[in-house]
Amino acid sequence: RTARLGLRPVTAEDETAVVVGVGDLSVARWLAVVPHPYTAADFRYFLEEIAVPGETFVIQDASGVAGIISIVDGELGYWIAPRAQGLGYATEAGRCLVNAHFAGSVAPLTSGYFEGNTRSANVLGKLGFVETGRDIKRCRARGADLPHVTVGLQRTKFV
Repeated sequence: RTARLGLRPVTAEDETAVVVGVGDLSVARWLAVVPHPYTAADFRYFLEEIAVPGETFVIQDASGVAGIISIVDGELGYWIAPRAQGLGYATEAGRCLVNAHFAGSVAPLTSGYFEGNTRSANVLGKLGFVETGRDIKRCRARGADLPHVTVGLQRTKFV
């Protein structure tokens, strides 16, 4: 928990909220693996094959599902639903999850964002991530290979 948010496992009951949230092109366009349109079948695949128990969490506020956040194989990933953007939820949930990671491990973390995604760049910067490289990554929602910034975070640099 944080002051405003709960982080909990993803369940089948989250289907509608997740489909609506990440299914919005304004969200999906900044994510590498999320297709657009995003369907109930995509959610079920995510729930059964991708969401790792204990590593993938719903970000929940007083209104319900505000997004998803995870640290899987040392990589931080997240998205915030349009209704909850601009409220600091990504930074707050990110700080909570990264703190839990570093409480039990000294292993560094990685993350990344497509060029132009200033919101994610700001969130990751607030957490202490620094640029480690640039590459090209496929964005399924846009059907294009796009410039991508990779970032890393050492335990000693966590803000």
